[in-house]
Amino acid sequence: MSSIAKVLIINADDFGYCPRRNAAIIDLFRRQIISSTSLLINGDYASQARTLAALHRIPTGLHLNLTEGRPITTDLNRIRSLVDAYGMMHGKIGLRNAIDQESIDMAHVEYEIEMQFRQYRQWTTDGQYPMHIDGHQHIHVHPMLAECIARQARRFDVKYIRAPFDQAILAMSNPEPFYRTVVEQSRNARTVFDRYGLRYPSHFIGLTTMGRALTCDNLERCFKTFTLDETSNTAELMCHPGYPSEISIGGCGTGQPDEFSLTSAATVLTLNRHFPSIAS
Repeated sequence: MSSIAKVLIINADDFGYCPRRNAAIIDLFRRQIISSTSLLINGDYASQARTLAALHRIPTGLHLNLTEGRPITTDLNRIRSLVDAYGMMHGKIGLRNAIDQESIDMAHVEYEIEMQFRQYRQWTTDGQYPMHIDGHQHIHVHPMLAECIARQARRFDVKYIRAPFDQAILAMSNPEPFYRTVVEQSRNARTVFDRYGLRYPSHFIGLTTMGRALTCDNLERCFKTFTLDETSNTAELMCHPGYPSEISIGGCGTGQPDEFSLTSAATVLTLNRHFPSIAS
């Protein structure tokens, strides 16, 4: 086992998506199971989330969203290529396809990113920009967007960013193609992040523990890999906790929340066995 002291940061994504997810994230933070969260600024319940974050003093970053739901920008003419005829963003695959077709104006992307940063600052009690950011559906590591996002991050004095380079994906014989693409893009995005002075944990866990794959066996495997890694002393575990969502309550302006369950007792025991003191 590595002799390097190990630190695990557990970040809960999608804060603000729906009331049940907000409640679960706060419950987990109060139980010291997660370290921080990322606010989905255009989530239907982002306003509730910011109130809860202030009340419980949970470290909250910005979950940049360029793919799902309604944008923060109200004047859609400023971001016309980023939305469809109904004013909705193009979706996880839709945006990527639009970028490949060269139909996205990068000036529109930069403007929406700026609006999300400014909304975050307006909502926080101390009027500060986020210390850390990540991307909804990992859009921040896309090769056509990483530079733009890194530049905006430095502009707004962001110190930390997620680099979802989940090495476990590379060891799988038949990984989900989307996740493999994210890992490959993340490898290159780290060079961009380095150039802009953005810091990120040297180890990432999360792509192989999504949804039903968040099992004790998978966590044990990921933690073992991390503890044996002599080159890494800090890891980020990405998670999406939440009580089962209520139908038609939540989302990003679509009224279609997805389904997640609160972290199980067995999962908590696995976390505590490997990392008795969760990083904050």
